[in-house]
Amino acid sequence: MPKLIALITKKPDISDQEFQAYYETKHAPLIHSIFPMLKEYTRRYLTKSNLLTGDFTLKADSLGNVFSVITELGFQNQKDLDGFMEIAGNPEIVEIIRRDEANFLVSEKTIMYKL
Repeated sequence: MPKLIALITKKPDISDQEFQAYYETKHAPLIHSIFPMLKEYTRRYLTKSNLLTGDFTLKADSLGNVFSVITELGFQNQKDLDGFMEIAGNPEIVEIIRRDEANFLVSEKTIMYKL
């Protein structure tokens, strides 16, 4: 199953709870409506309360980009991923998504991987 993994950073002026609530109640439904081919769309929230510390980890303060969530987008097959990428390349769709993202995350810090 093809997947995309996004590392996303919340806006600094909102709390973890506000970030999660907005993502779950506003942004996720928007993404589902734009990309009906998504088979899987999961979010794993990263907060200071679940940050490991110790000799084997980097200190959060030393990181240039601390992420707030790992988002996983899964597709049934390559055809569905290709359809997603085609829609995601539409400038009007990009504008809709970026406008919504401005409410809760820092778009410029998002990193996306294809697995």
